[in-house]
Amino acid sequence: MELRINPYLDRLVCSATGQTVPHHEFHRPAGLCPCCPPPGKPVEALYRLDALRDDRAGDWRGPEAAVGLWRHAALLPVWGVDDAYAADVGRPVFVRHEALARELELDLHLMNEGGHPSGSFKDRGLAVGIAFGAACGARRFCLPTQGNAGVAACLFSSRLALPGCLVYMPEAWRGSIYHRECEFFGGEVRFHGANIAAAGRRMREDLRDELAAGTLVDISTFFEPGRLEGKKTMGLDIAAHFGSRALPDAVIYPTGGGTGLVGIWKAFAELNALDRLPGRPPAMIAVQSEGCAPVVEAFRRGLAAVEPVVSRGTVADGLDVPGAIMGHRMLGVLRESGGTAVAAAEAEIVAAFRRYGALGVAASYEGAATLAAARRLRAEGFLKPGMKVLLVNTASHLVSLARSSPPAAGAR
Repeated sequence: MELRINPYLDRLVCSATGQTVPHHEFHRPAGLCPCCPPPGKPVEALYRLDALRDDRAGDWRGPEAAVGLWRHAALLPVWGVDDAYAADVGRPVFVRHEALARELELDLHLMNEGGHPSGSFKDRGLAVGIAFGAACGARRFCLPTQGNAGVAACLFSSRLALPGCLVYMPEAWRGSIYHRECEFFGGEVRFHGANIAAAGRRMREDLRDELAAGTLVDISTFFEPGRLEGKKTMGLDIAAHFGSRALPDAVIYPTGGGTGLVGIWKAFAELNALDRLPGRPPAMIAVQSEGCAPVVEAFRRGLAAVEPVVSRGTVADGLDVPGAIMGHRMLGVLRESGGTAVAAAEAEIVAAFRRYGALGVAASYEGAATLAAARRLRAEGFLKPGMKVLLVNTASHLVSLARSSPPAAGAR
């Protein structure tokens, strides 16, 4: 493969201040911004959308194969990937679920992301993040993880024949399916602390010199712009699927780090600028667990940024994220879209997981949280009868079942 930068990629900007961030002609990987107090804020990639609209009025997807993730190449920062790298990424399955539609009196649709090569939607962000970083000169990546992101980072590092991704996990993850999967894809796994926040702090302490020298690149959630661009393709796929009809009235998204929440909204904004958004964008709804709900708390309090919380734990590993470095944009998306944030009780998540199983829906605990949120919001009246609602099911049931037996209802 000869990776190259998308010629329509214009610049990088700080997500908090809007200031342009030096990109050094994309000859070295981008990290957090230098304009905000350390460690900085996430940066976002902006494209020359006017030129893209004018140059590709009929076919604006770019020169890549029209399969998998890179059928959206015109709005991705890196070109030159081949089918062996990512043709199996970015093929969601959309289902209108009749039984749940009747139960909830909603026009209910599911977006099932469990068919990706590593089993979750994390493949979208890491496929683009790893490729973009490599195109900018990165040779090895590292990140803290509580599961799927680490697996995806290891998988795509292996597909580029890079040295194995260096992954930090909480101590309790030793021997877990996540641990085994990372090593299966060539990763090097280290353990520290009780959660992803502690693992991340230790990683940055251990690897301070390598990170400063650029011999390792931190590809944590929002620490570089490529993962956001990959997750953005969820919004592009939603728009493509519903393009001949109206977009959903609401999208319910299980929110940990929040890359997909911000990415879906970014996709809608770019499509709108290209005059290709099929109707009014949906209200974005973030769902978290009551055991770890920093975004919900900040939204309810009307804050401009998300303040870290002390997690009480949740069966949904992907929701156990006590801080949010991109919290300012997450809150902005919820408010701009007319959406909301809801914290589901652990018993509600477990009950929804079991309900999905009874209906034959291959959903993770995180995906089940969206069903729990829909039930609560329907009961509270936020979701009205007949509304078109999309639940994002971010992974299959397999990891949830392999990690442990489903707990008793009400257990934390």
